[in-house]
Amino acid sequence: MRENMDAVIAQLASPVGSVAESATGAVSRNFLKNCMTTVTPSEWISLKAVATTLTILVPLILVVTFNEDARSVVLFCWACFIKPLHAKSSHSADSQQKNLETFYKTQAKIYDKTREVLLKGRFDALQLAQSHLPNDREGLIWIDIGGGTGLNIEKMSQICSLTETFQAIYLVDLSPSLCGVARERAERLGWTNVHIMCADACDFEIPQHESADLITFSYSLSMMPPYHAVIDHAYELLNEQHGVVCSVDFGVQSSAHATGRVNNIGGLVNYHIPWIYRTFWRIWFECDKVYLDPSRREYLEYRFGTLKSINLRNKTLGNIPYYIWLGVNKDEDHMLSHRFKVLAAKSPYLAPVNETSNNAHYPANKELEVAATNTRKGLPFPSLFYQREIWRAYYDELSPYYEQFKNQYIYAFTWEDPREDAKILNLTKDDTVLAITSACDNILAYAALPTPPKRIHGVDLNPFQGHLAELKLAASRCLSYEEIWALFGEGKHPDFKQLLLCKLAPHLSSNAFQYWMNEGPKTFDPSGYGLYDTGFSRWALRLARYIFKAFGLTGKVEELCKARTIREQQQIWNKYIRPALFNPIVGKLLVGNPIFLWKALGVPSNQAEMMGSSTMQYIIDTMDPLLSRSLISTDNYFYYLTLNGRYAKDNCPVYLRKKNHEIFASKTDSPLDRIRLHTDTLNNVLSRLAKKSLTVAVIMDHMDWFDPNGVDAMHEISSLHNALEINGRVLLRSAAKQPWYIKNFEEMGFSCEPAAIRHSGTSIDRVNMYASTWVCRKTADENARRRMSSLDLSK
Repeated sequence: MRENMDAVIAQLASPVGSVAESATGAVSRNFLKNCMTTVTPSEWISLKAVATTLTILVPLILVVTFNEDARSVVLFCWACFIKPLHAKSSHSADSQQKNLETFYKTQAKIYDKTREVLLKGRFDALQLAQSHLPNDREGLIWIDIGGGTGLNIEKMSQICSLTETFQAIYLVDLSPSLCGVARERAERLGWTNVHIMCADACDFEIPQHESADLITFSYSLSMMPPYHAVIDHAYELLNEQHGVVCSVDFGVQSSAHATGRVNNIGGLVNYHIPWIYRTFWRIWFECDKVYLDPSRREYLEYRFGTLKSINLRNKTLGNIPYYIWLGVNKDEDHMLSHRFKVLAAKSPYLAPVNETSNNAHYPANKELEVAATNTRKGLPFPSLFYQREIWRAYYDELSPYYEQFKNQYIYAFTWEDPREDAKILNLTKDDTVLAITSACDNILAYAALPTPPKRIHGVDLNPFQGHLAELKLAASRCLSYEEIWALFGEGKHPDFKQLLLCKLAPHLSSNAFQYWMNEGPKTFDPSGYGLYDTGFSRWALRLARYIFKAFGLTGKVEELCKARTIREQQQIWNKYIRPALFNPIVGKLLVGNPIFLWKALGVPSNQAEMMGSSTMQYIIDTMDPLLSRSLISTDNYFYYLTLNGRYAKDNCPVYLRKKNHEIFASKTDSPLDRIRLHTDTLNNVLSRLAKKSLTVAVIMDHMDWFDPNGVDAMHEISSLHNALEINGRVLLRSAAKQPWYIKNFEEMGFSCEPAAIRHSGTSIDRVNMYASTWVCRKTADENARRRMSSLDLSK
C-alpha cells in the first residue's frame, strides 16, 4: 500500500515538481518531493484543499487587480456588507458628516458604477418630475438634496437642456468625497450653471434665489437622521405656486399606514409590503445606516400635497421595494384655486342650465366635504385636487362597490353607435349631457360634434373605466396624432412607459397614473395582442378568433374586412363565417351560458332574460342584418375592430380622426375641458347634481340591469327626473323591444317614444346589439313630485 501511495504522490508531485524546477532548480525540486513523500493521507487532503482554494483565489485576485469593474464590485461589497459588521464603534452620534465620510470615502470614485443596479428608478423619477414642471416658465431653479456625485444632473441632461431649462442647479451633499466627484463631473462636462454645495440639508441657503421650482431627493432621504428638519426646510424653499418636490427611495409601507389618509397619498397600487419583507429589508439596510422606516415617506405625504405616487420593486435584486413620489405645496399650489373654482356651488359643472334664482337648491358637494374634513384634520387635500386636469371627480377608492371589477375595466371600446345618438338627440352648444363613460368613445364623440354640448358628465361605477377614459383624454390633449393612433388605433406602442412618464403623466390623476404604470407596458406591448385584447370583453374577441382559427377561416375573415361591396360581404358571411360562428356547440356552451355572457360580453342575468327565450337567436338577429346595412371595411368600425383587433384610419371612432385631434389639442377652448368623469353609481351622481342641471341623459342599456321586482329602477328614474329640466330627454337602449321600466318612466312624468325597434331581419344602427332605442322626455314637474310622495321608497 505504501508503494501505491508513493506512486500516486509521485504522479501528483510531478507537475508541481516541474513548476518548482523551472522556478528554483533541481535542489528545490528534490526538497519538495521529499516533503510530499512524508505527508500522511489526511495531511495531503488538507494541502489539496489549500491548493483548490488558491486555484480559485489567485485568478480572482488577478481579475480584481487588473479589472476596474471587478475591483469596484469587491470594494462595494466590502464597504456595504463586511465593513459595517466590525466598524460599529466608528459610528459617531454627533457628526453625520463623519459617518458619511467613513462610509463613502473609500468608494466615492466607484460609487456610480456600483449603484446603478441597486438604486432603481432614478431616471424614471427625473423624467416624471421634469414633465410636471411648468411649460411656460423660464429660468427654473433646481435643488438636488443629497445629490452625491452629480449623476442625477447628468441623467437630467439626457432628458432636457440644462442651460435652457434651469437658470441654476444646486447640488447639496454633506460628504466632501462625493462633492469632490461632483465637481470633477461638472468641470468635465462643462456645466456652467451647476453649483456644488457641501452643506447640511437641514439649513443650507441659496442666497441668490428666493425659492426653488424643483427639489429632488434621490435615495438620500433614507440616509438623513433628522429627516423632519430636512423636509421642513425643503417645504420652505419650494416655490409655493408652481414648485415640485420629487423623492425616489426605498420604502416599506403597510396598508395600515394609510388608514385615515387614503385620499391624499395618490393610490394604493402595490403600496402594501407584507410584514416579513418589511422586517427583512429594514434590518438589512440598517446595517449600512439606511433607514427604511415608512415615517419618512409619510411625513412627505403630510407636509406636501401628493401629485403623483407609484410603488415599485427592484426585481434584479430580490424585489427590493422602492417608490417614486411627487408633491407640491399643499396649501398654495396654483391648481388648488382652479379646482375650487370648478367645485364652487355655481361652477360650470354643477350649476343648473338656466337657473338664475338665488334660492335655487344646490346639493352638498362630495369633494368639498372631503376637502373640509381633511382641513379639520390638518391633512393635505385629496391628491385629485393638485392635478393639472380637472376631468376626474373625487371618489372613495376603498368603496366595496369596486371590488367586483377585479382591478380591470370591462370594455376597451364602446359598442353604442354615436352617429345614431347625434341624429336622435340633435345636441347643441346649450346642452348639458350626462352619459355612461364606458370606454369614453362616445363621450369624445359628443365633444367632437360641430357644436359640442357645453357640459358632458361621464358616469361609471368601474374606476378602471375611468382610468381608461383619462388615458384617452390625456392622449388627446398632449400627444401627436401618430402617437394617439399607435395607442388607440393599433392598440400598441413600442415604448409606452416613456410616453407615460414624459408626456401623459401630467394630465392623469395619480390613481390613473399608477394603474397605467403597472398595466400599460404589457397592455400596449407590440409583441402582444394590444389594448383591445384587454378587459372582460377580450374573452368574446378571443372566442371568435379561436373559432375562426379552428375552422380555418382566418383568411376569410380578412377577406370580409376587405370587401368593397355589400354583395361580396354577404357571400363571405353566409357561406363561410356564419355557419362556424353560430354552430350548436358555441350556442349551447358559450352564448347560452350566463357566466360567459357576463364575463365576456358584460351582459348581466337580468338583461339576458330580456333577450327572449333564445340567446342564440338574439345574436343571429343582431348579426345577420348588419351585413346588408354597411360595409365592415369602411363604415362599421365596431365589427372591424372585433375581427381585426385594431382600427383602420378610414374606419375608426371620431376621436381618432386627425381633424378632431387638432380640435382636442387646442390650447384654448378645447372641448375636452367640458368633460367631467364621475366614479360612482348613476343614482348617486344624479343626486349630487343641482336640480334641472341636465338637458340630456344617455344611459345606454343601464336600466336593463335592474331587478324588475326591486325599487332601484324607481329610485334612479326619480333622480333623473330631479336632475333634468322640463323637456329634458333620456336616451336609452334595451335588449327588449318593450322594456318593463318604460311604464315606470311614464308614471314619473315622462313621455316615452321608441326611436327605433329592431325586427327580425332589420337593423337599427351599425351595432344592432339592442332590440330597441327609446327617448323619454320629462313633461311633468309638480305632479311627478306628488306621485313620488305616495311611494314607499324605504322598502
